Amino acid sequence: MRAYLLKNPEIILEALEILSTREARATMVAKISQHTDLFSEPPVLGIGPEDALFRVVEYFDYRCAPCKALHPKLKRALESHPDIRVEMRQLPILSPGSERAARFALAVKNVAGSEAYVAVHEALWYLKGPLHASAFEQIALQNNLDWVTIKTEMTSEAVSSRIEQNRDIAIDLEILGTPAFVTPTSVSFGGADAAALVAEWLSQ
Repeated sequence: MRAYLLKNPEIILEALEILSTREARATMVAKISQHTDLFSEPPVLGIGPEDALFRVVEYFDYRCAPCKALHPKLKRALESHPDIRVEMRQLPILSPGSERAARFALAVKNVAGSEAYVAVHEALWYLKGPLHASAFEQIALQNNLDWVTIKTEMTSEAVSSRIEQNRDIAIDLEILGTPAFVTPTSVSFGGADAAALVAEWLSQ
């Protein structure tokens, strides 16, 4: 065995790489397991059946172009996999407007409920202009929502706490960009291939 290893030292390097990968995975699984609320919170905003057996948490930013590009592809990829749900969580990190938009969406959820939250999310998702109060007011009025109450709620402790919680978890899981996808055993980052992402989740 010693002679074989000396003649083929690349085997040792391969073994060390495999060990390093396993250790990194075990460390990440341990970190994810500390955030049990990630997968136990009631579904509010996402893709797929609310009672799906397997849940993936997506962190996104309303200013994230890759998030928006991947979104319709992910919807199509999940149509044939009703056992998977992607639950979306705001991670505003790209600009001040990102946080304003996240605060607006979360305030709508708190003030007007889940259906209004989904409607406002879709409007923000495809908004072309700046993420400013005037745009939020227009979206609120188009959806027959109480803009004055929502504007006040945007700076509430509840909204701030939700955003801080999302950021704290993202930092702990070494998520530095969006879109990022968290399962009970992995953290991955989205690209252009939604089918590959779904295949990866199904393999876990």
